[in-house]
Amino acid sequence: MKTLTLLAQKGGTGKTTLAVHLAVHAAQKGKRVVLLDIDPQKSAVTWNLRRQDDRPEIIAATAAKLAAAQKQAANDGVDILVVDTAPHAGPAGRTAAATADLTLVPSRPATFDLDAIGASVDIVKSVSAPASIVLNACPPPTRFGEAGIVREAREALTGYGLKICPVAIAHRAAMGHALIGGQAVTEFEPKGKAAGEIVALWTWIEKEWT
Repeated sequence: MKTLTLLAQKGGTGKTTLAVHLAVHAAQKGKRVVLLDIDPQKSAVTWNLRRQDDRPEIIAATAAKLAAAQKQAANDGVDILVVDTAPHAGPAGRTAAATADLTLVPSRPATFDLDAIGASVDIVKSVSAPASIVLNACPPPTRFGEAGIVREAREALTGYGLKICPVAIAHRAAMGHALIGGQAVTEFEPKGKAAGEIVALWTWIEKEWT
């Protein structure tokens, strides 16, 4: 079983949105996927109530039961476990990162978000976890490449000493519209640009795992 943890000590980074879209895409590829929602807000669980498909499996768990839920998933033959942590996750965030094959730390390219990412970086470094920063909710690229604020964010983030994912996820309406109907963007608009970015991000994750 491969485990992907989404970790962000700051709220509003789009952590759960990424978790849902990535989990659905992995399930579309024929993998048995469980999204473990340990965020007290239970946004992934709420999204699943609107969903018509039973894949991926969405399981609510508390931070205290994280280790047991991970063990159960492995025993049940799950291929991919996606863990959506809570903002200010504390010890649970450390456990989720320490037991993951990869932890993604999402950040918007805005100044306040970049300043706040240090707490998440400290967590993954404290447990020597394989981790990368992914820029999320970015201005869409132009025909000349990534928006200037995205390029500047990449430069600013190099100081944290973590790998920065080469795939940036743009803020696109399709991402939100898909979630409203209990879908992910690769189902809602599979040929669209937003879906293409999620596919590219997942492809990069799989390469990181090999």
